[in-house]
Parts: sequence; C-alpha cells; structure tokens
Amino acid sequence: MQLALIVQLSIAMLAGELAGALALPAWAGAAVLAATPLAIFAFGAWLAARAARAMDRRRQGAVTRALAFHRAAPWLAATAILVAALGALPVALAAVLGSFGTALVLLLSGVLSALAADAALWPLERRMREALLVRELDAGRTVHGVPSRGAYVLAKARAGLGPFLVPLLVPVAMAEAARLVAERAFPEWVAAAQLAGAAGGALLLFATVPLFVPVLLGLERLAPGPLRDELAGLARTAGVGVREIWVWPTAGLSANAAVMGVLPGLRCVMLTDALLECLPRDEVRAVMAHELGHVVRRHMPWLLVVILGCWSVGALVATPVVLLVAEGFASGLDDAAFAARASSIEHAAALARDALVLVAGLWLFGFASRRFERDADTYAVELLSREEGSARATPAAVAAMRGALGSVAFLGHVPPARPSWRHGSIAWRQAYLASIESRPLAGLPIRATVALLEWSALAALVAAIALALL
Repeated sequence: MQLALIVQLSIAMLAGELAGALALPAWAGAAVLAATPLAIFAFGAWLAARAARAMDRRRQGAVTRALAFHRAAPWLAATAILVAALGALPVALAAVLGSFGTALVLLLSGVLSALAADAALWPLERRMREALLVRELDAGRTVHGVPSRGAYVLAKARAGLGPFLVPLLVPVAMAEAARLVAERAFPEWVAAAQLAGAAGGALLLFATVPLFVPVLLGLERLAPGPLRDELAGLARTAGVGVREIWVWPTAGLSANAAVMGVLPGLRCVMLTDALLECLPRDEVRAVMAHELGHVVRRHMPWLLVVILGCWSVGALVATPVVLLVAEGFASGLDDAAFAARASSIEHAAALARDALVLVAGLWLFGFASRRFERDADTYAVELLSREEGSARATPAAVAAMRGALGSVAFLGHVPPARPSWRHGSIAWRQAYLASIESRPLAGLPIRATVALLEWSALAALVAAIALALL
C-alpha cells in the first residue's frame, strides 16, 4: 500500500502538468474520483462475504481473491486519480484551491478508497478472528474482542494510513511552501528552495515525531517487569539512548514495531500489542534488537539522504534521456510543423521526464531500503550473539530473528514469499539470515553494501544541489 500511496501523491502533485491530456470534463473527473471508493467498497464487500462463507466449506480460493482485491484497491485508486488528473478537473480546482489544494483533493480519493477497502474486508477479517479464538484461548494468549466495522477501519487507518501519510505529506507541503516563496521573491532559486523545503520538513519530522505520535496513536508505556528490563538492557548493551518503550494498542490487528526520533533524549521504541502478546520472548527481543539496529547504523538520517539522492539520480538520468528523444523527434519536423507543435512537444517531454524520475527514484529507493532492513536484521543477530559471548552469528540468535519475521508474517496474513517494496519478502530475509549462521560477525558484506549506497546517495544529492545552484 505504501508504494501505491506514493504513486497517488506523485500523480496528484503533477496534476497541473497532466491536465488537458484527455478530453474529460471537470464534472466527469470529479465523478470518477467520487465513484472509485464506492465501487471498491461494493465489489470488495461482495468478495469478502463470499470468502467468509467459503471458509466454512474449507475453500481457500474465495479468500485468496478477496485478499488480492484488497491489495489491488490502492492501485485502482491510483488509476482513477490519474484519469481525473488527465482531464479538466485540475484546472478547475486550481483556480479555487491552488496547486497544493488540488493535489490534496485528488489524494483524498485514494485515502477514501483505502478506507473503503478495509471496510469491505471487515466481514472476512471478523470471520478469520472468530476462527482463531479457540486456538488463542488454548495457547493462553490474550484474546481481543472482534471490533465493529467502524472500529476496525479506524484501527487500520491509525496503523497504516496515518503513520505513513503524515511523514509523506509534511515534506511535500514544506517543499510546496518553499516553492511559492521562491517564485515570488527569488525566481532563480526555485529548485533549490524546493529541495531545502523537503529536507527541512523531513528533518523536522525525524526530530519531533516522538512528541506527537504517542498522543496521535494513543500509546501506552510498557509496564515495569522482566520484559521491560530485558528490552531496556538490550538498548544499554547497544549503546542506544531510549527515553521510553511504548505499547501500541491495536486490538490485536497489527504485529509491528518502530523506533522513533534521532535525538537520544527524545528517542523511543514502539511495539504493538499483538507482537508482545503472540511472539515468544526471544523473538520479541530480536524485534527490539532489529529496531536498535536502525539507530546504531544511523538508518533514519541516512534514509533521508537516500530518498533525496534517489530522486536526484532519477533527475540526472531522466533529463538528458528525455531531451535526446525530444530533440530526435523535433529534428524530423519542418519549421512550420515544429512551430505548431513546439509547446506540445515541450509539455510531453516534461511529463516523460517526471514519469522517469518517479519510476527510477522509487526503484532505487526500494532497492536501498531493502538493504537497510537486511542490515538491521544482521545487527539484531550480532547484538544477540554478543550477549551469548560469541563473535559469530549463533544459531540461537539467527533462529530468534528468523522466527520473529515468520511470526510477524503469520499474524499479518502475509505469505512469506510475497515481495515487499521497502522491506523485501519474509522468505528473502529469512534465507539471508540462514546464510550467515555461524559466520564471523565482523566483515559481513551487507555493511559494505549499505555504506556504498549511503555515500553514493550523498554524492548524488551534493551533485544535484551544485547543479541547482549553478
């Protein structure tokens, strides 16, 4: 869903350039945006109801189809946003709301579509949770009540949409604000101002997120006891300052963890209730070690550099390629034909450049992000192995991290082989962990790979800033 949301936002932000490519009136574009969430809910609810009934007959096909449609819903919404953006709607909205307001209206259709998809899936989710109740009771685990449809949708929004959209929108909003200021006061610095605004917004989020997320998500402090002592002890062993360890109450809907904040005095770790209730103690410790790995390896600030560096590389590659193609096309036209089509050629070249930048940037960022996750997995094994007094990856440490990944996949109904743009598939990560068992922890290749990615991204970013200044 994260990748689809980024694509939706990218299309929405480019709506001004896309507008007019289709002969679609503004009212028709608005109708497409409004109808998409309704259609997703109607069809998704029909599939979910069929799947819930099929579970009683032990038929998995209907369940697979319902879950597949739920995963496809954000991409259907992205297609609808693209269709609306290609018509006359962005022009009509921009006259009233401006470019950023137009982007928010278009993105709203994607957000409503995500909520509609979750609402449609609720009957199947309820049926699956009811089927697991007896097993959870037999295992002595905490049993959460089955939420209502509204509570389920709200919990999913808080778990998925909110924590992802806010960090995505704040840098974009600050980049847009910087652009507006630069266009009026410093027209020659527009590109540099946008880059500075995006970087400033990301830095602001990294620094202050531990202050507002606990309130936003209703986090609770992990109660004093042996588990808290063990997790705090891991942080001390890793040399990581952690102000607080939070529990995220999701009514058992999410098994996840995150580290928030780059400042030691504000940094905190968040673990969901399902993760604490369902994972064995050694796997919980492995998850904590993984999150500490992100801090020790400085993944959060480097991730900002990688994001900006990926877009920079995309722009550096796409711009000359598009110019070459456009010049080749224009060279085949006589003077009269070129004069008549010059503006349309320029417009098409700009759109092609932006599309190439988007695709290249997302591909590069996904590649780098997956290596960051592998690096954090490696650090978790390293930390747990060092606690055992070993300089090699011990079988127990590897088993704990591999087991934690498998448990999280099981609780999230995620097939181990399913690809993940940002994290990599569970099977891919588990296979890697198995390959480092009993190997010396010093000098594992993943460290050199991640360092190469980080410094390459920084070099690309510096080059892009230099070009913008020149």
